[in-house]
Amino acid sequence: MRKAAILLISFLIAVSAFAGGKSVLDNGVRFIEINRDYTETLSVVFFVRGGTVRETPVNNGVGSLFSSVWVKSSDLLKEIEFYGGGVYSSVGTDFVETTFSIPAEFFDKLIDDYEKFVTEPKIDKKIFENDKTLQKEGIKAAEDNPDSRSFKGFMAATYNKHPYGMNSEGTLESVDKITAEDLERYGKELLQGTNITVAVAGKYTAGQIKRLKAVFGKLPAGKPFKIECDNSSIQADSRIEDNDEGLQQAKLFVGYTAPSASEKDYAAVKLMSDILGGGMSSRYFNVLRKDKGYAYSVGAAYPSRICKSRFIAHIGLAVENVPNAIDTIERLNKEFINDLTEEEMDAVRNYVLGRILIDSQTNAKQAWYACFFENTGLGSEYFNNYINILKEINIEDIKKAARLFNGPKTVYLLK
Repeated sequence: MRKAAILLISFLIAVSAFAGGKSVLDNGVRFIEINRDYTETLSVVFFVRGGTVRETPVNNGVGSLFSSVWVKSSDLLKEIEFYGGGVYSSVGTDFVETTFSIPAEFFDKLIDDYEKFVTEPKIDKKIFENDKTLQKEGIKAAEDNPDSRSFKGFMAATYNKHPYGMNSEGTLESVDKITAEDLERYGKELLQGTNITVAVAGKYTAGQIKRLKAVFGKLPAGKPFKIECDNSSIQADSRIEDNDEGLQQAKLFVGYTAPSASEKDYAAVKLMSDILGGGMSSRYFNVLRKDKGYAYSVGAAYPSRICKSRFIAHIGLAVENVPNAIDTIERLNKEFINDLTEEEMDAVRNYVLGRILIDSQTNAKQAWYACFFENTGLGSEYFNNYINILKEINIEDIKKAARLFNGPKTVYLLK
């Protein structure tokens, strides 16, 4: 079984190998080519530097609303489904991400519509009003969902005034003030070449690459957007409690400052999050659910971020068990390394590698990873290095990564 897993991982690594080129257009757009001519599709992914970090509490939610209205207002969306393709846009903490995927044989039929989508973003007033209403309804629904509400509360608490603490959907107050004109201004500020990274992956011709470069070359260069990372670390221990009388069980989050995606310990912390809270064989699950019977839902998360991230332990449980759960999480965090075995490391490593490699097999995901790692400063071809680093991480590397648990933490409780 282990040999079969290793063979599968080796095969997936081989077909994931970066093959292409990289150039910078005159307006600053970074353009990446990933030739995968054994596929029959083509994906164009582009990242714009600055997601919710562009926003303030006053206009929080503008990126999410723009992404939705921009796509729905486009002629491209009206045509693409007929050809079996798709176009999507979303806002994250660090980037606005847009994906255009199509069977390669139909790309030329849609390139004109794609050009208008990128260079002449349209905001339909009726779609704007409808999506604004939908976004506000989503915010209300999230407030009634304990999982969403508690996560938002934790992020606001752990990041304090840093933009990472804002939710991408915004607040009822901020979204209510957003106008269609605000979206038009946002689009002009967003779509500037110096902040854009494009990755094209799949089956394409030299002529199609030339046309895509011409499309993105039409964008204004604009000004570089800098993601400010000051104050993204936890400065001191804190504990925040919110109350909800209708809650069936408490929601507990314990978070620590974790490395950005460009830091040396990034890959080791990714593995560590699976060791501690990655599934039914994880340390949190076996102790907090299996042994103590505290929780149905328990796990760990480590989001990839340009600035300082968080290692997050989360659990839903009866409120009377919260004090012991916090103590247990802290104990597991600091003591798991003492009996971590090579066998456990191999099992977790193979699981993580398999998950990443299977996920990365689409052209869209290959392009996504290229854009992401290019923006971390590690380079668009870093994905294969990342896989090799994961394969080579040992117990000593995990021990070094676990030093983050010696730092200050945020404890958030919704009860």
